[in-house]
Amino acid sequence: MAYSKCSFCHFMYDEWFGDTRNGVPAGTPLAELAGSVCTRCGMQGRRHERQGTPLYAGLEAEYYDQFAGKGGIAFYRNWLLACTESPAVLELGVGTGRIAVEIAEKAGTVCGVDWSPAMLKVANAKRERIFKQNPERLELVEADVMAFQPGAMFSHVLCTDGLFQHYSLVEEQIALLQRIRENLRPGGWLAVDLLLPPEGGAWTERRCKRLPNGKMVYKQVEGETSLRRQLFHCTITFEAFVDGLQQARYRVEREYALMTPRELGHLLAAEGFAVVGMYENYGLSKPWRTASLPQTEPAFARLEPEETLADRSEAGEADGLLSYRQDMWLEGGYPLDGMMSRPPVQAGSKFTLISKSR
Repeated sequence: MAYSKCSFCHFMYDEWFGDTRNGVPAGTPLAELAGSVCTRCGMQGRRHERQGTPLYAGLEAEYYDQFAGKGGIAFYRNWLLACTESPAVLELGVGTGRIAVEIAEKAGTVCGVDWSPAMLKVANAKRERIFKQNPERLELVEADVMAFQPGAMFSHVLCTDGLFQHYSLVEEQIALLQRIRENLRPGGWLAVDLLLPPEGGAWTERRCKRLPNGKMVYKQVEGETSLRRQLFHCTITFEAFVDGLQQARYRVEREYALMTPRELGHLLAAEGFAVVGMYENYGLSKPWRTASLPQTEPAFARLEPEETLADRSEAGEADGLLSYRQDMWLEGGYPLDGMMSRPPVQAGSKFTLISKSR
């Protein structure tokens, strides 16, 4: 994160917001404050420790699945189902198990790592309900992904929903890729979701979910993008109402590294990964040629075979009642979604880069 805390006087400074009390304008780097603001520490020296990203907790963890939707579930399931052997998957930042549960149920075994107790509580509830007879299909571990020691090697590693961008310094990103290589089998696969914010310096995204018993939950993301600092910052607010009366409110600040698919591709190549596939919005839209990377081989040909009206008729749907189709709607993501929203909204995009260790 772009805020720091002094271990000597406990002064906290956030570069995004500056310091109104001391007349420091928003966007002022910490380094420019040396010799000012605080008479005790002088805002300099190694005492000022950069703070990490906040844990997912409160309403954000409770309603995460309600707003993350189905983004990426079919994409990762179908990719792993195409493997010739049953994959052993490590998902970093597994969260509520939104994607891991689907993979463990239908494609392979999964070890999911996350440092948020609130998110893992949701994931564990799913595990106990779905994998009562075969709990070995899904293992959940509470740990920092940078310090996790699995004791096993994996065929696939997933960094979903922008986890990679929580590490905003290049040295952190390199360290994470090196940790991933240590846990990958020779020739193993790595998939990284890359979030691109909406165009413009400032943007807002609003969503609402109606739940039983008269409950309404609202999520608002107010964002700001800094090209100079190569970061984007989100203020995410959740509000829960029952019969029109506000029950709870929760707000969190999040910061993400601003990267293009090309930049991520070059970083992966420098750390020993060959990019073999790039997909925009999990294959629901096609990347512009200017954003594309050379690909040595396709990761997989299609997400799903196309279904024709004739196929539906043969399946007994000619009477106008359609059978349930699990993957008819695939939109979603966190903290941003809305890739295919109607009416048109100011939307961001998501790229998934699939690479193979060399």
